[in-house]
Amino acid sequence: MILSIFAAPLLALATPATTTEAQTSPASVAIEEHEIEGFPHARIYRLPGKDARPVLVILPGAEGGDGAGKRFGPILARLGYAAVSLPYYSPNWGSYGPPPEFTDLPGSFIDIRVDQFGTLRAELSKMPGVDTGKIGIFAGSKGSEFALIAASRYPWIKAVVAYAPSDLVWEGWGLETVAAEGTRSSFSFDGKPLPFMPYRGFVEGLQLGPKADLRAIHENGRADHPDREAAARIPVEAYHGKLMLVAGDEDHLWNSGRMARNIVATRKAAGLDTEALIYPEAGHDLGGASAEPRDDPRGGGTPGANAKARADAWPKVVAFLNDALKP
Repeated sequence: MILSIFAAPLLALATPATTTEAQTSPASVAIEEHEIEGFPHARIYRLPGKDARPVLVILPGAEGGDGAGKRFGPILARLGYAAVSLPYYSPNWGSYGPPPEFTDLPGSFIDIRVDQFGTLRAELSKMPGVDTGKIGIFAGSKGSEFALIAASRYPWIKAVVAYAPSDLVWEGWGLETVAAEGTRSSFSFDGKPLPFMPYRGFVEGLQLGPKADLRAIHENGRADHPDREAAARIPVEAYHGKLMLVAGDEDHLWNSGRMARNIVATRKAAGLDTEALIYPEAGHDLGGASAEPRDDPRGGGTPGANAKARADAWPKVVAFLNDALKP
């Protein structure tokens, strides 16, 4: 039962590719695919040729693994990017769930290393056909939390697309926290856990499984700990690159609409622009271009509203990335 609370949430990027997405360049052109030294299961996707292409790092959400990278890597490569799939987590709930997909990745979402971005950049700089002077991030949900933390610390990150974003660093989870709720952070930097916002009712949610109200677990935790908000807040005003947020007010997994507005307000106060696409009737399933309705009972929004939001957002995301990384 423990696995089921996070078995299928926060999947802003991990749904199948669609024909609309795949048609961004001729399907007859083969995509090159290479491993990245020192990063288990990471892959780089790019069109053939000698051109040094801007980098887009793909960060999945709480589903972990490399599904988002496999989906969006070829799509973004056909748009002219060196697309990097960066798996950083593979859920391992021990005897409470199936075995992890990748045993050599962290099995708990605890103290995920944000500083691995620096090492990744150094490794990519050794590879041909990669322009590490133009690095962006394409992320969803917990991956967006990761992306915004990284962008606030690395000035060489030029662009971020964050689907269903968070304005805070949240509590981490895993087998270690079942008997120690509220004690661990999702992310770390330079070996130190980042200050975080605790949940309320996480272990109870584990027991409820798919019936758990994930949005309430986040919102109630935030309401319980106003004293921790300043420390847990991601300092998005420290990021001076280009930022696009895509969120839905009916997101049932966490309140990404509210958190996107918080990010916009913080950056505006610092004199920084943010492109925010916030869809009042949409939920969590906003990644990609598919205008076909599909069920997402846990993520919120109606299938029609989510499909309409995806169809509206995708060309704007593509244009944003072109402007940010291909001037």
